[in-house]
Amino acid sequence: MIYRQQNRIVFDGVFSIAELHPPLAGIHQALNDGHDEIILDFQVCEAAFPPSILSLAAQVMKLRDQGISFRLQLPNKLELARHFRNTNWAHFLDPSVYPPSQFRGFTHVPATQFTTDVEQRGAVYRIIDGMLGAVPNLDRRQLYALEWSINEITDNVLVHAQSPIGGLVQMTAFQRTKQRIEYVVVDAGVGICRTLRQAFPDVTSDVDALRKAILEGVTRDASIGQGNGLYGSYQICSQSKGFFHMESGDGKLDFSEGRGLRVTTELVPYDGTLVAAQINFSDPDLLAEALSFGGRKYVPMDFVELKYEQEGLTDIPFVIKDEAASFGSRVAGTPVRNKLFNLIQMCPGQRIVLDFAEIPIISSSFADEALGKLFVQLGPLAFAQRLEFRNLEPTVRQLLDRAIIQRASGK
Repeated sequence: MIYRQQNRIVFDGVFSIAELHPPLAGIHQALNDGHDEIILDFQVCEAAFPPSILSLAAQVMKLRDQGISFRLQLPNKLELARHFRNTNWAHFLDPSVYPPSQFRGFTHVPATQFTTDVEQRGAVYRIIDGMLGAVPNLDRRQLYALEWSINEITDNVLVHAQSPIGGLVQMTAFQRTKQRIEYVVVDAGVGICRTLRQAFPDVTSDVDALRKAILEGVTRDASIGQGNGLYGSYQICSQSKGFFHMESGDGKLDFSEGRGLRVTTELVPYDGTLVAAQINFSDPDLLAEALSFGGRKYVPMDFVELKYEQEGLTDIPFVIKDEAASFGSRVAGTPVRNKLFNLIQMCPGQRIVLDFAEIPIISSSFADEALGKLFVQLGPLAFAQRLEFRNLEPTVRQLLDRAIIQRASGK
């Protein structure tokens, strides 16, 4: 339950996407009553989810720029309070108290604000890099389908939304066992209806706009876009049996496998656009089929090609100091191993060159997790053929040798 007490918005229980509109209405009523400071009270909140939090944060950031003050009270539950800080939620809701997150785990990427094309591309790359290190046995078609979708939706914010705060994007979950990925993109811009009406005067409502937005080739200006971002993203989610949720103005569009597609009207409008998507990547062929425009399959340039592959060369540089959060724990070694294994599978004709420059020491647990286990996964011949080591300090070499020998002997 979410309710207002004067200038205080109290989040009691679970704050899900279904509960997004009550706090927006409460903030609006508090401002109409003359309050110039709003307290966001999450003390008794039991759980919160990215689509609702990021949507709220976008509105808070917009109002803050207009001179409205906001104060955040974190949940009493210590784990949830830590999650608010790690995900950047606390920072975006109350930046004067909570600094940007320094969290560098590999199964989640903190929420990121982008206002330029450079920031947008950097945010997308961090998400895709995180997925490459988090999900083992990743098919390249899975990676480029996700990258294409997030890139298109975030690009829409910069090209069409006219959002004063830019956009917020977060990869919300790497569900490795269920093979599902979820992401959220929000802005506080003019909304889809106002954007599309420039090209389609017959679009008279937010509900009409959402229905039209997921059709192929629909754009406000064909000279700056082909109009396939929302269409392609919806296709990827729906055909892979994920979900797709979009809100703009008083329109709401929902797709799930069980309930199908529904477009409805909300009493309290959302001042901007929210896209929350879940992609089931268990079937790479299905994802590749979903990326079809005009009856033709589309294969985009992807993160692996841009960051790692070099045309005409057989070697792929892998600079260890840039690929690990630290070198002292088993947890830090896991994404390195996953990423190396995925790159070996995705780039069959190239060798991975592991550059250990500027790394004087690593822990035995890191060595075992990153390369000892990889040796077992690949087998001795493939390990020797596909990996080359450079700039190894003697101590680091000894630790790696020992980790590999112990794994090879089954110890």
